[in-house]
Amino acid sequence: MGMGNLDWNQIWKDQVRENRSVPGFKSGTDLWKKKKVAEEYRAPAERVKTTLALLPLGPTLSVLDIGAGPGTLAIPLAGQVRSITAVEPAAGMASVIREKTDVGACRNLRVVQERWEDVVPACDLDGPYDLVLASFSLGMEDLAGALEKMDAVSSGSVHLFWFADVPGWERHYLEIWPSLHAAQYRPVPKADVVFNLLWQRGKHPDLVQMPLVQEEWFRDLDEAFFHYAPKFGVADVRQEGVLRTALERWLVREGEMLVMRERSHAAHIWWEKEEDAVPWCEG
Repeated sequence: MGMGNLDWNQIWKDQVRENRSVPGFKSGTDLWKKKKVAEEYRAPAERVKTTLALLPLGPTLSVLDIGAGPGTLAIPLAGQVRSITAVEPAAGMASVIREKTDVGACRNLRVVQERWEDVVPACDLDGPYDLVLASFSLGMEDLAGALEKMDAVSSGSVHLFWFADVPGWERHYLEIWPSLHAAQYRPVPKADVVFNLLWQRGKHPDLVQMPLVQEEWFRDLDEAFFHYAPKFGVADVRQEGVLRTALERWLVREGEMLVMRERSHAAHIWWEKEEDAVPWCEG
C-alpha cells in the first residue's frame, strides 16, 4: 500500500487505542485529576521560552490553548495577548490554572474544563481565535475531527507541538513496563502521523523540529520514587522494587541533588487559516 493510500487518521486511532490499553497505564486526564499531583508538574523554563518565541503573538490577539495543563503557556500568554481561553479536561490541572489566575489577577484568561472532543464551540468558546494552540496535548482518538474543530474556530493560525521521536519517559516505559506489568508498553503516535494526516486532509502545514529536554530534580531517591510511582502504575511492593532499581540507574547526582534528564526531539507543526480552502474530506 502506497503512502497516499494510508488512512492516517485510522493509524492514529489504532496507536492511541493501543497506548490506552496498556495494563497499568494512566492517561493524562486520570493522572492529573488530583490538584496535589497537578501542582507538581513543572515544564522546563527554556522549553516554555522557546515555545512562546515560536508563536506570532501580539497585544490585540485572542488565543485558544487546548490541553493547557496547569497554565504552563496560558499564564505567560495572558500578559502578551488581548484574551486567552484555556481548555483543560483534568480537574487537578484546571484547578491549578484557576488558582494561578486568581493570584495573578489574569482577568483576560478563561478556563473551560472539558475534553476538546466534548467542547461545543458555539456554547463553550468565544471564537473565532487569532491563534489556536495545542502543546503536547494531542491525546484525542479522532485526531482528524480534533484538528478540523481547531481549524474551524481559528481565524488566523493553528500551532501544534508534539513528539517527533520517542521521548525519554517513553524509553523508560519501554524498558521496564514488562517487568512491572508483564506487558509491553505501546508508545503514542508521533508527529509524522499528524503531518501526513493534515496533508491528506488538504492542509499544507509547515514543520520545524526542535530539541526536547525534560529535567526533574529531587532531593533523594524517595522523593523521586513517589513522583514517578503513579506514572508507572506502581501498586505493590514488587513493583516498587522494580522502579526503585531503575531510578538508581536513571538518576544522575549533581551536587546534593538527583536529576532525571531526558533528551529527544519535538515538532512544531502549524498552518495559516485559509478562508477559501476546500472543506476537510474523509479520504
